[in-house]
Formats: sequence, structure tokens, C-alpha cells
Amino acid sequence: MNYLTPCCLSLSLLLVACAKEDTSETVVVKKPVTTEPVTGEDVKQKMGEAMETTKEFTKQKRDEYAAKLQEKLDEMNAEIAKLKDKGADLKDDAKVKWNEQLDELKKRRDHVSVKLKEFNESSAEAWAGLKKDLDIAWKNLKQAYDKTKEEVKE
Repeated sequence: MNYLTPCCLSLSLLLVACAKEDTSETVVVKKPVTTEPVTGEDVKQKMGEAMETTKEFTKQKRDEYAAKLQEKLDEMNAEIAKLKDKGADLKDDAKVKWNEQLDELKKRRDHVSVKLKEFNESSAEAWAGLKKDLDIAWKNLKQAYDKTKEEVKE
């Protein structure tokens, strides 16, 4: 009996050890997908596509701006025609001064028209600088119109 207790204890420890579940995680190693190496020609092609897309986008924005400004210019032409009609009944010195103001207004309008034509004929790359000039010309025209319109009210 002396040997029976240690043998039973050893046997039970052996059974417990064998029955223990494996809790370690299985690691799956995936091989990277082999792709063709990127070449200089690939980079050139992608850059070319990006440049073309950028040029097209810039051209669209330029055309949208030009169309919007042309619409404003057409409206301004109609307003100038109304001002001309209002000044038709003036007499003597008032008429001379009115005609000078109207001539100045028309000169500024023509300047905007010329700038818009240059803008429309420019390359898509050059439009940013021309846009600034066109914005200034439009601002000057609008200020001259507002001043002339205000004087009509007086």
C-alpha cells in the first residue's frame, strides 16, 4: 500500500496533464501578393494622367468663371443703356457732364470686355494671373457704374 498512493497520485497528474487543452493561438503567415515592380515608365504614365486631369479641371473652372463674368457684363450693358436713357433729357452743362461720365463708364466696360477676351483666349495655365487683372477691371467698372447711378438720383 505504500506504493499505491504515490502511484495513484502520479497517474492522476499524468491524466490531468494529458487532458489539458491547447490554448495557444495558431499564427497564419500569408505570403505577400507578388505584384509587378513599379517602373519609371509607370510613374511617368500616372503623372501624365494626373496632369491631363488637372488641366481639364482648370479649363473647366476658367470657362465657368468666364461665363459668369460674361453674364455680369451683359447685365451691366443693359444697366448702362438704362442710364443713357435717363440722361437723355438733361440740358446744357448737365448733359455735357453726364455724357462725360457715361463715356468713362463705357470705356471701363470696353476695358473689361477686352480683358475677358484675353482671358478666354488664354491657356488654362495662364488664367490665374489674368483673372486677377479681370477682377480689378470689373471692380473699377462696378464702382464707376455705382457712382454714375448715384448721380442720376441727385
